[in-house]
Amino acid sequence: MAVPTVLFYNLDSEKGRKIKLLCLAMKLRVKNVSPAEYGIPLGELLQGKGEPSEDTEVFSEEMLVMAHLTNGQVDAFLHGFRRKKIEPVSLKAVLTPVNSTWDSGTLREELLRERGEFEKTTAREPFKNESPAGIS
Repeated sequence: MAVPTVLFYNLDSEKGRKIKLLCLAMKLRVKNVSPAEYGIPLGELLQGKGEPSEDTEVFSEEMLVMAHLTNGQVDAFLHGFRRKKIEPVSLKAVLTPVNSTWDSGTLREELLRERGEFEKTTAREPFKNESPAGIS
């Protein structure tokens, strides 16, 4: 059975330390991903396979990838951020059969694209107290 793991990117900070403590309290394995590992497919990275490369595109955004967590563990992990007053990490993903074949850079690009689409959609949404017809 796969070990519940959280991949950490660019979280060498006090916030990262707090997130690691949260993971330890939840018995989640933490793996700090180095820039040389960004080109390794996520599934291989989690299995300790793949060869690091210095030719990989590096990025500076903080990112978390939750792998092999149950739905309850994901919920508890995210709730732990609020409970412990940890600033959010804007790029987060759950490992899936599709994205497990992607490298870290590809996942980052997809998360940025999705975040941009979400922000466009929410910017166009009417105020929540308005009806779709504009009648309050």
